[in-house]
Amino acid sequence: MSEEKINNKNGQPEIEKKEKTEKKDNKDKKAVKLLEKQVEELTKEKDELNDTYIRMLAEYDNFRKRVQKEKESIYSDGVAETVEKFLPVLDNLERAAAVETENAEAKSVSDGVKKILAQADEAFAKLGVSEIPSLGETFNPEFHNAVMHEDNEEYGENVISDVFLKGYKIGDKVIRHSVVKVMN
Repeated sequence: MSEEKINNKNGQPEIEKKEKTEKKDNKDKKAVKLLEKQVEELTKEKDELNDTYIRMLAEYDNFRKRVQKEKESIYSDGVAETVEKFLPVLDNLERAAAVETENAEAKSVSDGVKKILAQADEAFAKLGVSEIPSLGETFNPEFHNAVMHEDNEEYGENVISDVFLKGYKIGDKVIRHSVVKVMN
């Protein structure tokens, strides 16, 4: 009977079979550990590449937004510089239109100047240029340049009582500050 325990049906001793099974199990465990290590390394590499991809995507998005802002800024800066060159002409047209006369010829010239002034205002509006509201407004150093101060109890404090030179802006960008007199 003791021989039957040692030998299996194929005639091989059970001890050898156990050793072979243990060796195979050890090889399988080593293979599993190696595969687990490879999976871990590949997962780490995938995470690093994914992180790099996400960062590059964010950088590209920021770049695209920055370029768009620069394009818009270039346009508005160009319009602002051009309009700034025409403002003295506009000021002179406004002065000419403000002259009151009884002479028929001078009145027709004045009417023509007023029409030209209206066309200039329309062109500026199409470009997005607007006049800075000043008269009767509260003084704001971002939009107004005070050249005179006067004490007058009829007006509130820091109220603009007179405009010497109109100011203009395009969007939030000031092209020229309004030159004003402020009441204290």
